[in-house]
Amino acid sequence: MKKLNLGCGKDIKKGYLNVDFEKFNGVDKIFNLNKVPYPFKNNSVEEILMYNILEHLNDPYGIMKEVCRIMKINAIIHIQVPHFSSNSVWGDIQHKRGFSSGTFTHDNILSMFKLKKQRIVFSRYGFLMEIFANKFPRIYEKLFAYIFPASYLDIILIKK
Repeated sequence: MKKLNLGCGKDIKKGYLNVDFEKFNGVDKIFNLNKVPYPFKNNSVEEILMYNILEHLNDPYGIMKEVCRIMKINAIIHIQVPHFSSNSVWGDIQHKRGFSSGTFTHDNILSMFKLKKQRIVFSRYGFLMEIFANKFPRIYEKLFAYIFPASYLDIILIKK
């Protein structure tokens, strides 16, 4: 089973091919994730982790199409990205964007993937707002996101 930890940084996972553009201790493969095609065969990957990487890339939609290409049918991709309201979304000079609850429920993503899970995550002090935001994400984002900022989105997609 081929599993990828794309944009791993120093978060090395056992049982995964750990990929990053920098050579940290434990990184197995170095390449620029902005450059497609990726060096993997079509339909060859069963699981992908993309934790805190999409916000660094130039073309997240193009990257999602590329990971779809290399994933097997029913393969799983776990994604974490900063919510647009997060206090730290612009704290890293390398971040190019934040994300909303609509990013991974848009038709262009759902044409490639089934949404298994999406959760708006808050700091430990925001647990009541987290319940509300996940029940009513559009209302939360329109009316309350900048009053009660979220931390990140936690997404699981399955390739169709």
